[in-house]
Amino acid sequence: MHWPNRIKTEPIFLLGLIFVPLFLCSQFAAAQSISIRGIISDDQTGNPLEMANVTLESISGDIQRGAATDRNGLYEISSLETGQYILRVSYIGYLTHIDTLDIEQWPQNITRSVRMIATDESLEDVDVTYIRRKDDLDAGQQKIQQTDLKRIPTPAGGGDLASYLQTLPGVVATGDRGGQLFVRGGTPAENLSLIDGTLIYQPFHIIGFFSVFPEEIVSDVDFFAGGFSPRYSGRISSVLDVRLRHADFDKNRFSASISPFLSEVFLEGPLAEGETSLMLLARGSMIEQASTLHPEGQQPLRFNSQLAKISNRNEEGSNCSALLMRTYDRGRLDFEGGDIFRWRNFVLGGRCAVLSQESSVSFFDINIGISHVGNEAGRMEDPERSSNITRFNTDINLIQYAGDIRLEYGFFTNIRWLRHDIGGMFVGLESERNAFITSGGYLKTNLPIGSKFDIEPGISTSFYISKFTPSIEPRLQLSWQPREKKNEELNAAIGIYRQPIAGVTDLRDAGSAFTAWMPIPDTDKQMEAIHALLGWRQPMGRFLDFSVEGYYKWLRNLPVSTWNNVARFNTNLALADGYVYGSDFRLEFNSRFFYSSAGYGYSVTEYESFQELFTAWFGESSQSYHPAHDRRHQVNAQMGLEFGNFTANITWHYGSGLPFTRPLGFDSHIAYDTHLPDVRDTYGTPRIIIDQPFTGRMPDYHSLNISLEQAFELRNVRMSIQGGAINSYNQENMFYYDIYTQRRINQLPLYPYVSLKLETS
Repeated sequence: MHWPNRIKTEPIFLLGLIFVPLFLCSQFAAAQSISIRGIISDDQTGNPLEMANVTLESISGDIQRGAATDRNGLYEISSLETGQYILRVSYIGYLTHIDTLDIEQWPQNITRSVRMIATDESLEDVDVTYIRRKDDLDAGQQKIQQTDLKRIPTPAGGGDLASYLQTLPGVVATGDRGGQLFVRGGTPAENLSLIDGTLIYQPFHIIGFFSVFPEEIVSDVDFFAGGFSPRYSGRISSVLDVRLRHADFDKNRFSASISPFLSEVFLEGPLAEGETSLMLLARGSMIEQASTLHPEGQQPLRFNSQLAKISNRNEEGSNCSALLMRTYDRGRLDFEGGDIFRWRNFVLGGRCAVLSQESSVSFFDINIGISHVGNEAGRMEDPERSSNITRFNTDINLIQYAGDIRLEYGFFTNIRWLRHDIGGMFVGLESERNAFITSGGYLKTNLPIGSKFDIEPGISTSFYISKFTPSIEPRLQLSWQPREKKNEELNAAIGIYRQPIAGVTDLRDAGSAFTAWMPIPDTDKQMEAIHALLGWRQPMGRFLDFSVEGYYKWLRNLPVSTWNNVARFNTNLALADGYVYGSDFRLEFNSRFFYSSAGYGYSVTEYESFQELFTAWFGESSQSYHPAHDRRHQVNAQMGLEFGNFTANITWHYGSGLPFTRPLGFDSHIAYDTHLPDVRDTYGTPRIIIDQPFTGRMPDYHSLNISLEQAFELRNVRMSIQGGAINSYNQENMFYYDIYTQRRINQLPLYPYVSLKLETS
């Protein structure tokens, strides 16, 4: 397994590929004439409407120019001539907005932002079109809407992003606890998670169905399983970019729900009607208390979270918001004993999205945030291992148009403070404090070639105060629409990704949720990956969509636990190289009342590491192995029915067995450090001798989750009653194998539940 030398040694060519188009784009931008721009948003909530249709028509009614809004609700139409126009804005589920424009001056920038009014007069295809509104996708990207979360059985009063992500073919969850998601061969610490532009380190709760993103607060999500744009840096596996919705600017709303797994209280409403709003959310787990009534006994798992978000907007479509979030998780992954794992998140962030009226820059947003996570593992009162990381970040992102060419660029600075004390878990890394300052920027543009082909070159650059050599990461995305239909498209991407800070976890088995954040052991190196993706999306008739994507990733400088013939935690770290390849298939059906999806993922992940003990035991200094999260086959199927106030949802998951390190035999350990033992009468302490890394495979996993919900419209209140079951046919699924005690630890058995939710209408 070798790092591709051509991509590694030709950065000058790649930089030229990026900068030449950007230079030409800037020259076009300086020469542009009349343009109209604005932000299209929901009148009641202020949330931007992506993929709204904006057209300029002449008085005679002929369409002159058109555009679709981006994720910010932004549109721009340029190269206009003077004259009279009709501006028309349409979006499924909203009243069409029509306005007249009289353009007499030249050159100038005209701003027209529109707040769209929702209508109850729905056409037969409204729900279908809304679900299929995903035609602006890049390679590796999945757009997730609030409606998607509602359609996955979750043992609570509403849906959750964690449950939805586990239905995607490239996402592997090791179990129903631990809060660990692996994306296309990457580890959880290699995933970037953002909440309104601010980093959150550990967004998934210790109970695997839940995250800090319940359906109540989510506006939209961009999930990149690979090949993501240069706007995102510092991670080598995936990106989860979550936008929270703004609270209602016009009326108050309250909801509360309770189930054996979770209780939740939600409140939103205006502080200054039409201008400022506030959203509050508090959640807490119930399973530790409620499980005492279950035949399997108490489940020692607990979490809670609190969120506050305040939003302000103006008539031009610009808005500012601030959020505060705190989370706490605690529990045992092995219910019969073992370590207690705990972690806490703290996030404080602010964001301003501004529509520019005078300058050539169309739109910019500024993010400022503080993110902190603390991890502990060991005894309840005196944990043996701890790790903390705090990051202060500020960034600015700008969008500029030159005709049909879109230019995106930005700058960032962040400061990280790291501390860990891992008590002999890794020799030489027991206790350490570090601080890092990083600055950088990115550039990206799109170059349409005719009406069918688009090329999007970009580059991300980072400068570390402790290193003189900057990190340069060129990236390239391509799309081809052979019949000029955006839902029928070939997408491709290739790029370099680097990560300076590693989240080290002892992944010799899946029974750990402790992450120690630290620099790479070799301070001159970073974790590196090259992504290459190729995919096709194809609508099949009115209701059916099919997509397939293949990928290959080269990996380098991954910190891994060194192998030791004796099963013990006192070990060193080594570096490994590797690769991941596979393909994801997904089929979706959406009609007015019935919806379903099916996905299949095939993946191979392999590491290669050079270690001294490999030579002593196996005669070779290197070993290749499949790590603990290497799942070869994965199948997910989901279907649901919505009829009036009744909803039924079913999901089925299948995953082939995950690797684990098998015991090879036993010996007796005799200690000589205190006194000379009598070897004729002393047999010593039995020890387990382990085999080569990860040569065993656990049994296959499969589970069926169901939920049925009936809503009742009462006076000013909507009451929803939901009944369902987790692992409904009581499959005995294995969570992990404890090599130290020779025990099998299972996941949750059949777990029925009933939830109740009340909300104001």
